[in-house]
Amino acid sequence: MKKIGKKLVGDKLHFQPAKLWVEKIYSTTYKCERCSHDEVQAAFYQTPKPQGLFAHSLASPSVLENIVYQKYVLGTPLYRQLKDWHRLGWQVTESTLADWIIRGAALLRPLYQVIHDKLLQCPFLQGDETVIQVLHEPGKKPTSEPRMWIIRTPQTSHSAGIFYAYKPDRSKKSGQELYAVFKGVLQCDGYAVYNSIDCQDRVGCLAHVRRKFYEAAKYDKQAQKPLKILNQIFNLEKGWKILSGSERQLKRLDELSPLLDIFWNCLNSLATLPKSLLGKAIVYARGQKESINKLVKYGELDISNNTCEQAVKSLVIDRKNFLFSTSVAGAKANAIWLTLIESAKANGLDPEQYLGELLNEIPQFGPFVSANQLEDYLPWNRHNNKIVQIS
Repeated sequence: MKKIGKKLVGDKLHFQPAKLWVEKIYSTTYKCERCSHDEVQAAFYQTPKPQGLFAHSLASPSVLENIVYQKYVLGTPLYRQLKDWHRLGWQVTESTLADWIIRGAALLRPLYQVIHDKLLQCPFLQGDETVIQVLHEPGKKPTSEPRMWIIRTPQTSHSAGIFYAYKPDRSKKSGQELYAVFKGVLQCDGYAVYNSIDCQDRVGCLAHVRRKFYEAAKYDKQAQKPLKILNQIFNLEKGWKILSGSERQLKRLDELSPLLDIFWNCLNSLATLPKSLLGKAIVYARGQKESINKLVKYGELDISNNTCEQAVKSLVIDRKNFLFSTSVAGAKANAIWLTLIESAKANGLDPEQYLGELLNEIPQFGPFVSANQLEDYLPWNRHNNKIVQIS
């Protein structure tokens, strides 16, 4: 038979199982024959030991990157990871994995801080927070409710950043510490602590308002009227997503502002008990009237805080898997890893590859790394590890 050509008849996707191996690192000793005759100079020289992640540890960037990826991206808690590591021949303990996560987060804390500093320089931010549980927090019971605060850039921002910060409470002090030096416009819900933050302006969230009327409409038909107006506002916004901030602002002034006036007048026409679901929805909406009306001033911001709430959802999903943090150090490590991972995802990066690059390269700068040295490692400045789709 004579070969006359070939053609593609199909594709098959294959998988190569993971494997572990131990790398032996040797340091070579050299003898200088000329120096050996000199009483002043030493005759022996030894090559320097490569900089590792942690002193006297088996930890390598590739192993730690995988542990972190499984926990925060795949939602696999450490105790469930153990079975896989043991199957691969590494008889590690859960406490060792937890210790590595905390120590690894400490190595990347400088980059985490730079992300926070950069976000506080933005003209527009969104904020939210959620409850987490820390078992061993000094001076507090395990049933207390510490918070994970979230800051992120709006959807329209070209440099997407998401920042998580552990705080022991939901107090004014915690909020003011987190937003210190921020002088832009903040979009958030109606929690009173945000009013104490010294920023240029505070804008409300229509999604929080609509959510309350949606729940009330299940039991009171009167709630359907204001809910219909809110739905109309959101439908208009969908068509304005591709517009610039200034173009969207003009649209809001022309079309959204009159609808808001109709909405507020509609609330005045409703008769309901103050403690009913509809009554509570009306009270909440009226309390947010000033901040909601400011949405027409800032076309760069969404009319809802949903983008930031999606960042909260990522934490909530992880929280359902690992349930709690054993210590404050663990909670702070969670904040660092989530900041890096979610910011990478927001910029279209492969989070596992991004973490690998950080763990391989940033520790080589030593303990006194500067913000300028970390500039190239900010997630919005990375262009070489975008996620590749297989179809």
